[in-house]
Order: sequence, then structure tokens, then C-alpha cells
Amino acid sequence: MAKRDYIADIERALKGKKRPTELLSVILGFLNFKKVEIKTYNLLLKTSLTIKQIEKKMNLSERTIRKYIKRLEYEGLVTKTAQQGKRLRYLYKAVPIREAWKKIKGKVQDILNEITSVLETSTILL
Repeated sequence: MAKRDYIADIERALKGKKRPTELLSVILGFLNFKKVEIKTYNLLLKTSLTIKQIEKKMNLSERTIRKYIKRLEYEGLVTKTAQQGKRLRYLYKAVPIREAWKKIKGKVQDILNEITSVLETSTILL
């Protein structure tokens, strides 16, 4: 399986004046988010949905959706609110792109800092 060239994808997205959602999707791919996680985030940007609604729209199992939602929540890209009806249920919503970018930017900066540290340490040892 060929490895994607995410840097080239990011450069193309920037040069091509892609929409912010498309650019963020490429960056999320670079950070090893699965395609279905990215699709879920983009779906939840448009509207708040329950797990069952996401399941129907994406044609995936409830268990699979819960797994991906859990990661998106952990990364701070999705929030949930309780909604009382006949029974309690959760509505999931993606955080706005600007807020998501702040979180993602922090992860990218951490990676760059780690690379810098390794390179500086390697230079000292040589």
C-alpha cells in the first residue's frame, strides 16, 4: 500500500484555495485520523446528531460510530450534550473549525518541537 504524501496534499490544498474543511481534513489525515473519523467530524459540523442518526447517515455499526466518536471527543473535536426525552440521549456536535484548528495546531507544534529536540540532541552527539 502506497504511503500518502500529506505534505504535498497540504501544499495543494493551500495553493488551490480549498475550503477550510478540506484543508483541515488533509491535516487530520496527516495526524493519522481515519477517513471515517474525518467524515464524521465533517458531518457533525453541519448539524448535531445522535449515534443512531450518525449510524444511519454513514451506514456503519453503532459500535464503530462510538469508537470513532470517542477519539474525536478525546481530541476535543466533538462535544456532546444530553437531551432528555422519553429517555436520555446524547447529541454530538463538531467544534467550529477555528477551535478545531487551535487544538490541531497544538498537536502539530508538539510534533515539530519533538523533531527539533531530536535533531538538536543528535547534532550534539555527532
